[in-house]
Amino acid sequence: MCGISGVVLPHGQRPEGDVIAAMTARLAHRGPDGEGLYIDDGCALGHRRLAIVDLSPNAAQPMASDDGDDVLVFNGEIYDFKALRRELEGLGERFRSQSDTECLLVALRRWGVEALSKIHGMFAFAWWQRKHRTLTLGRDRFGKKPLYIACFGDGTGSEGLAFASELRALMAHPRVHDERTVDPVAVAQYLVHEYVPAPHAIVSNVRKLRPGEVAVWRETTGLLLETYWSPRFDTRMHGSVAALREGFLSRVDAAVRRRLVADVPVGIFLSGGLDSSLVAALAVRHHPKIKTFAVGFENASFDERAHAAQVAEHLGTDHHVEVLSEAALIDAVLPTLDWLDEPHADSSILPTSLLAAMARREVTVALGGDGGDEILAGYPTFVADKLLGALPPSAVLGALIGRAARLAPQSDANFSLAFKLRQMAQGVGSWGAERHARWLAAIDPEVLPALMTSWFGEAPQLALAHAQEVGLGQFTNFDAATAFYLRSYLAEGVLQKVDRATMRASLEARAPLLDTEVVSYCLSLPESVRLRGTSTKWLMREALRGLVPEAILARPKKGFGAPVGQWLRGPLRTFLTDTLSPRAIARSGWFNPRVVGRWIDEHLAGTADHRKPLYTLLVLEHWRARWMETP
Repeated sequence: MCGISGVVLPHGQRPEGDVIAAMTARLAHRGPDGEGLYIDDGCALGHRRLAIVDLSPNAAQPMASDDGDDVLVFNGEIYDFKALRRELEGLGERFRSQSDTECLLVALRRWGVEALSKIHGMFAFAWWQRKHRTLTLGRDRFGKKPLYIACFGDGTGSEGLAFASELRALMAHPRVHDERTVDPVAVAQYLVHEYVPAPHAIVSNVRKLRPGEVAVWRETTGLLLETYWSPRFDTRMHGSVAALREGFLSRVDAAVRRRLVADVPVGIFLSGGLDSSLVAALAVRHHPKIKTFAVGFENASFDERAHAAQVAEHLGTDHHVEVLSEAALIDAVLPTLDWLDEPHADSSILPTSLLAAMARREVTVALGGDGGDEILAGYPTFVADKLLGALPPSAVLGALIGRAARLAPQSDANFSLAFKLRQMAQGVGSWGAERHARWLAAIDPEVLPALMTSWFGEAPQLALAHAQEVGLGQFTNFDAATAFYLRSYLAEGVLQKVDRATMRASLEARAPLLDTEVVSYCLSLPESVRLRGTSTKWLMREALRGLVPEAILARPKKGFGAPVGQWLRGPLRTFLTDTLSPRAIARSGWFNPRVVGRWIDEHLAGTADHRKPLYTLLVLEHWRARWMETP
């Protein structure tokens, strides 16, 4: 796991060494074990190394071929690299290291981008072909690793381009920094989703590579984009429950086994939920007494440590728990918001960051349960969609539910009744992926025209464009919802949160449930195997029987978050009212001060729960002051 950066320029121009050094230095947290730079006519590459596999200097990057014609910088892990290496050796290739990086380099030299069909893992990479003056950039199938690109001259990079694992590194390039402006569409989509989905980035002169996408830059053609993989939504796997259970378990077991391979200590994030419990239960088959990590909260409605402890005791893991006091969480808010180089309003990044820092004291790699909810219909919104059945989208029903939400007792509890009703009201008037995007929305898209000023132009009308795009072509609500959660909410929201939180602590996070074979298998299963009646992740529950305590199987979905609503009335009240004051809002010129002021007044008075819109605006306004107003 590492951080990568680079610059390419046309006509043999030589990138400035101090620029690529500054870009790479901003990624030091992603790779504290080493730094490498490559500078040549037309190209400069930078790399920060977190050594996981082959800790020797032979695996250092940037890595060049023996003839010097090809150079690679790579962030991530190729889990099947040993099998790939054997195949390449059978074709006559020779290796000088034991690293997956060299396998990727040799594979790219032999097969070009077709090599990506042969590799499975998490990655973002840049491959420079010196003779052909060609740069190829790639991102893994599910978007576990980010990659930002800034094109110079025009959208195709006619004057070159820069790239990096994080926006902060691109901002170290003088041209990217000086030409930065806020992307209105990105802001509108952020206000709905709480994250900025690819290909947009929060600044308009930068784009993000999509999951499963490659970008090839040449002096003659500029930047060309190509999708090398996308999920297949079709039902083709049938059989008895026992056969489907075994098919699922065998694939997850193999995925876990591959992700336990490392030359450094490995552990597991264990919440006590179904996903992480499954990963832990299979991991102990191959790594008895593996270390597991959990955090607890003083606020009981957010606390899961008892469930995690129950699973850990049953499995016999070396369990580590840390109770996060409210003071510790509050103390983490400002440093975390300062850290975010692109706004991200999922408050669970706070406990995730503290969990990662805790785990890093013991291990360098941590396996987690990300992906289970997306591939096996784990969210309660799947149940809600099913219960709505054949009812047509109804604005009237939405209005009735919205009225019930206003009449319900207001509460700061995790997923309170009023909170769930209000979110439900936002989506019943839609269908498919858009319905689920509205159900999750921080700010109702219908409110955006009143909230956002004319500075944004037509951007509010494009707030749901990404959700509509990823759900396009799906013939059922269920498949459209799955596509949204997998390709948007997971890829651009959850996984980017985890990447930021773990890499900030120099910790590598691995997601066995997002193994290509596991995902493809689950997406081929009938809906009834994933969602049976009102039982979400039904097949996973069946697979877990006998592996974990029975009580864990009956647990409802519980999010990993923070009591933001309570904080905004208490310890974060001054931060809220200062950051979103009428004067501050007027200074940015982005939002209607009356709308924001009404939300603040109602929330502070306890007459409405506006935790999601207010925290989303708070994160954005703090980001603007931190990253756009400073020189």
